[in-house]
Formats: sequence, structure tokens, C-alpha cells
Amino acid sequence: MTLLTLENTAIVADSTCDPPKGFFDRDGVALVPLKVHFGDETYRDLIDMSPLEFFAKLQTSPVMPTTSQPTAAEFEACYRRLRERYEYVFSLHLSKHLSGTYEAAAGVAETMTNVFVYDTRMVSSIIALVIERMRARLERGVELDELRSFVAGCHERAGVVFQVATLEYLRRGGRIGRASAMVGSILGIRPVLQVKDGYVDAYAKVRGEKRALATMVEYLEQRSGPDDDVYLCFFHADAAEALPPLRERLLAARPRAKALFESEVGAVVGTHAGPGTFAFCMLVE
Repeated sequence: MTLLTLENTAIVADSTCDPPKGFFDRDGVALVPLKVHFGDETYRDLIDMSPLEFFAKLQTSPVMPTTSQPTAAEFEACYRRLRERYEYVFSLHLSKHLSGTYEAAAGVAETMTNVFVYDTRMVSSIIALVIERMRARLERGVELDELRSFVAGCHERAGVVFQVATLEYLRRGGRIGRASAMVGSILGIRPVLQVKDGYVDAYAKVRGEKRALATMVEYLEQRSGPDDDVYLCFFHADAAEALPPLRERLLAARPRAKALFESEVGAVVGTHAGPGTFAFCMLVE
């Protein structure tokens, strides 16, 4: 039996996991950042530019930002450094339908032993939530096959549902996916979006803020039972005021749910989602 613990197993994530503060300050949790570009200026997401700095620059920049994935060399350097200390490395990344990040990481892992790379089929803080639940298992000790199965199957038990202030940022970045039918919605209609099968997808079109919140609660209720072990997290893009009412409604619907953290989206996700976005993520165990 191969028992994995916090002492022999490290976890890598890219910066689109939009983690809470201090997430990457812990031993065994490593960051490989994507980059955001304002014209000729390049910043490493979460390293050179904080969420606060990004949204401030977004308001004043004469050019719209673009993003790029990490290089294979960056992943190789990270994996080799971790393998000097840890026997196993798990590397979790945003959907391959949204970025080439997973392919870059997977290509490197093929040349190394005990490095396991996953396309989570998700994006943003749900990845950080999955990592928190991985670390809970590592803390008590978990078999290799069990942890690999948990990570590989998370997308089937996870959900991300969010509201955006405008679909324009998703459209410009080419990440709007199957939610494109919502472009040009009439005034007063609020798009509620989800991440489904690795794509940004339409979930519902509703009128008014109250109905939009109710729709997000319905998403939680449809994908979990009252007695399920449900883990939640919340994220926003320069819209912190939107989270308290959402949190209150969700926990009223599922009192046994555990809300693990709130976070801000970084520069890369912020480039494509735009300011005013807010969301919740769920994982059912």
C-alpha cells in the first residue's frame, strides 16, 4: 500500500485557481502563474500583480489586457524542484477548452515519474477548493489510487455558477463558449452562467437581482441533497458586496454545508470575466 501524506506529496496549481490569501504560502503547495499583458507590459498573475492592482489598472489602461499560458520550461522547473523533496506531485489546471496550460503541463509530466497532471474541466476557485479537500485527505493519509480517483472524478461532483456584469469580456477573450446565445440579451435580463464540461455555458436567463440569486440557490439544491457533505467557496471580481447575500441564501438552503473560503479573482480570470463578476463553487462528497 502506498500511503500519501502532506510530507511526501506536493500539489501544483496555476494562477487561475483564484485562491484565498495565504494559499501558496504553505509547504507543498506551488504556483505556476499564467501571465497578463497590457500592451508591452507583462505581469505574472498573483505574483507581479494582485487582484486589487489589476482592476485598478483595468479602469485606466488605454489597451485591453490579454493573457498567456505558462511555458513547458516553467512547469519542468517547478516539478523538478518539488521532486527533490516530495515523492509525489499532483498538478491541477483549468480546463483545456479554456487554455493550453494543461497540455503544457502534461507534456512535461510524461518525461517524469510520479507527477500526475489533471485537466479539472473547471476554472477559478473550485480548483482551490478541490486542493483543500485533497490536503484534508493527505493530512490523515490516503492511498495513491484513492487520491487519484478523487481528483479525476471531482468534475462530476463539482459546480461553478456565476453572474457577470457584462458578457463583453468573455466575448472579447473568446471564452464565452456555449453562453454566446446570451449576447445581446434585452435590458434587465441577467445571465447566470456555469462551467460545464470544461466550457463556460449558459445556465439561465432571469430578470432582476432577486431572481438571479434564487436561480443560484436552485443550482445548489438541484445538485446536492440536504444530508450531503457539501463544501462551498465564493469568489468575486471587484464585487465583494455581492457575496454576503449569496452566502446567506446558500447556507439557508443547505445548513450542513461548509463554507471554506472567499477569494478574489486574479488578473487572468479577471481579464475574461470582467469586474462585477461574483460566484460560488460547490463540491459534493
